[in-house]
Amino acid sequence: MQRIKQKGLAMAVMASLMTTLPGTAWAAEQADSQASEVAQMREEIAALTARLNTLEQQLKEKESKDKKAAKAEKSKAPTLKWSGSTKNGFMHDEHKKETVKSEVRLKAKTQVDNTYDVAFGLKFKSTSAEPADGKNGSEKNQVKLDAASIGRAFGPVYVNAGVQSATVGEGLWLGKSSLNIFSARYAMTPSDSLFAGYGRDSQDYLATPKDEKSQSRILKYVDYQHHFTKDSLVGAYWGGQQPEHYLGAYVETPIAGKLSFMGEYVHNNNHDKPGMTREKYGYACTGSRSSTDGYLLSLSYGAAREKGDFLTTLNYFNVDENLFMDSGYTAYDDYVGSRGIMGFGLSLDYMTSKHTKLSLERYWAHTKPVAGNIDIRRAAPVEKEPYYTTYLKFTSKF
Repeated sequence: MQRIKQKGLAMAVMASLMTTLPGTAWAAEQADSQASEVAQMREEIAALTARLNTLEQQLKEKESKDKKAAKAEKSKAPTLKWSGSTKNGFMHDEHKKETVKSEVRLKAKTQVDNTYDVAFGLKFKSTSAEPADGKNGSEKNQVKLDAASIGRAFGPVYVNAGVQSATVGEGLWLGKSSLNIFSARYAMTPSDSLFAGYGRDSQDYLATPKDEKSQSRILKYVDYQHHFTKDSLVGAYWGGQQPEHYLGAYVETPIAGKLSFMGEYVHNNNHDKPGMTREKYGYACTGSRSSTDGYLLSLSYGAAREKGDFLTTLNYFNVDENLFMDSGYTAYDDYVGSRGIMGFGLSLDYMTSKHTKLSLERYWAHTKPVAGNIDIRRAAPVEKEPYYTTYLKFTSKF
């Protein structure tokens, strides 16, 4: 009996093995199939991810190209830049004459096709004077074409044509806007520059009193400048303002700390001025047989750049009568006139903000007559006359 039971158990085990072995193979086959599908899905996901990354990178590159193209297109479009200044001042002179001055300048400049630049500017000026001799006060209002020019750079050479500003040297002879000229600037080296101009010294008044001069003269100049450092330079120039001929030299240099020096010398070698009336050149003179000279020496301490800056400047002028037959072209036209000037001036500048400045200027000087330089209104040279002025002004730039 026991043997029968053992035999039955063995047969049952064998039967169980026979039914179990085929099922295990199927399960293994199923597992292998699932693993293959998972691996295939992973490969597809990796491929899709790579494709998505590629598309995303291509999209970023396209957006970057579009932005660059838009920026390039925008840079090609003309951009108009405005700037300007105002000046309001009160002047009191040795004759107790009181003058109130107000001035506004507006200028616009734009690039055209990244090739040419065009500038346009207007100046509005009002001057009211109250004499101390009991006469009636006077007022003069002017509108001037300050700039109307077109310029282009050709490598190191920049040329400009039309109504524009020009400063030769430190401006003792010429520092003026509204000049109708052709000009060029040649950057010879990083330290050497050459400036040149030719045209008319036109004032270009758009609105002016009836007695205002309208004559213009041929104007020409060549100015060479050499920089030793950013704040140190020397220069020399030759120029003509019909019928005058000028030679000049100038220098700028720091001395120590905030102390600096500037000087300019001008010589007019036209010592044969024939009799002329105002109708020809805009001024009257006669009978001069004397060449004329003038110079400016200036010491400055401080700066006038940021709010709170304080600048002190001491000037010394020694300018012959009729060195400049028309004083409207010097950058120092508030003081230097056809009568000449010899004496000192003190200027105090305080920056009330980055773009506004309060200035007080005081001059102790006298005119400087020269034998032979006789105004057509005089029979003989006059004695020197005192020249004292006090000028308080407030200026801004924007």
